[in-house]
Amino acid sequence: MQAFVITAYKDYEALKTLTLALSRRGLCVIHADAQGAITARQVDELNALPNVRAIRKYKVNWGSVCHLYALLDLCRMALEDERVDYLHLMSAQDVPLLCADEMERRFAGETRLFMQRLSTAENPELAHRYEHYHFMHWLNYRDPSERTQNWVGRIDRWQDMLHIRRRLALPYKGMVWLSLPRDAAQYAVSGRAGKKLLRRLRTTYIPEEFYFQNVFSGTAFEPRIVNRELHFSIWNEPARGLPAVLNMGDLEKMSASDCCFARKVDVGSELGRALLERWNGRKKKSVDNPAKTAYNNPCI
Repeated sequence: MQAFVITAYKDYEALKTLTLALSRRGLCVIHADAQGAITARQVDELNALPNVRAIRKYKVNWGSVCHLYALLDLCRMALEDERVDYLHLMSAQDVPLLCADEMERRFAGETRLFMQRLSTAENPELAHRYEHYHFMHWLNYRDPSERTQNWVGRIDRWQDMLHIRRRLALPYKGMVWLSLPRDAAQYAVSGRAGKKLLRRLRTTYIPEEFYFQNVFSGTAFEPRIVNRELHFSIWNEPARGLPAVLNMGDLEKMSASDCCFARKVDVGSELGRALLERWNGRKKKSVDNPAKTAYNNPCI
């Protein structure tokens, strides 16, 4: 069984719709941001669903270590179910591009790890994320108030003035939305190297983009890493968001990408409904040509 490891902070109805679809064919483990719009009562509603476990534990300031804490807790929860053999990390705005049968076939017996893994040496602009101390778990960097922004600026300026640089080597960086087998997930959440790395990442900027990419370095898992994202996204159209909110006009590119998930998608949109119909194995005709199906997918 596959596990869908989901972090969410808003739009309970969309989250529930996605969860109902995914949990028919896998285990859903969900963290709802404790300072977000999803209530404790709604989390209880999710826990009443079959194949769903949900918690509302951390207040997740953007870019803080709390998001990583939540993801690791969810992975532990998923691993408590002995049926789980493969895990996918995703947000509540990620929707499968495959139908459920094809997803199961694609990852049956899969032992590789799929993740974006960029060299930080080749991207020196990333160094400030881990050479400076960042305190997003205390300060919400996206709080526009003058007081918060003044403190954010002061902390960075003081470190530059005092030539403060952390001695922290992080050779790789990448998106946290990744897929990995059970044994790799078990190592990531319980190995000594992971615990040491997690302590050092506490004051790193967006630490979840460094943890999984580096925790397997020098281990038997590293040769099994495929440097490839399985989540289709568009980053070069900022007017639509970063990443872009996808729509039906992106469907052809998504279907040709050989990715497994689309990010990010409004579950209640035409595209969201179409992808969930695909997931459930239902046929849907193209909006442009009713004689053709909208998907290049062997499931329908």
